Amino acid sequence: DRKMRAEVAATTSYQRMLVHRCSSFYKTALEVDQTTKVFYISLMPESCIPERKISDLVPPEAAPQPSIKIMQRTSQDRKPRSQANSVAGDDAELSDLEPSESGSLGGKSTSTTGHKKKRPTIEEREAAYKEARSRIFMGFEE
Repeated sequence: DRKMRAEVAATTSYQRMLVHRCSSFYKTALEVDQTTKVFYISLMPESCIPERKISDLVPPEAAPQPSIKIMQRTSQDRKPRSQANSVAGDDAELSDLEPSESGSLGGKSTSTTGHKKKRPTIEEREAAYKEARSRIFMGFEE
């Protein structure tokens, strides 16, 4: 009988486990070089190597996804634009796009203009939170 010998460098513990399992399954002789951690697999007379290779059974990889390109902002995009309903008007430096913590739009007071949408007070928010929490944890005891 012709003895064939293959050298396998299994670097991870998973690869080493696969080499041991396949060697046991196909009844091959397995030698391990302790210094280099290289496996030597030899065919024995009782070895049963299949016609098809394991690598032939692995499906081909799907086409790689196109890489995502991160777009850079231009200097024109970085400059905040004034909104039509902004308190500061055309002065973009004084205009906020979001309401501030005090609830006013922009850097100026809105006492004369008023809000179209009233923000709930802290008490109203706490009450809504407690109501939602009791609904979610109904019947659950801590």
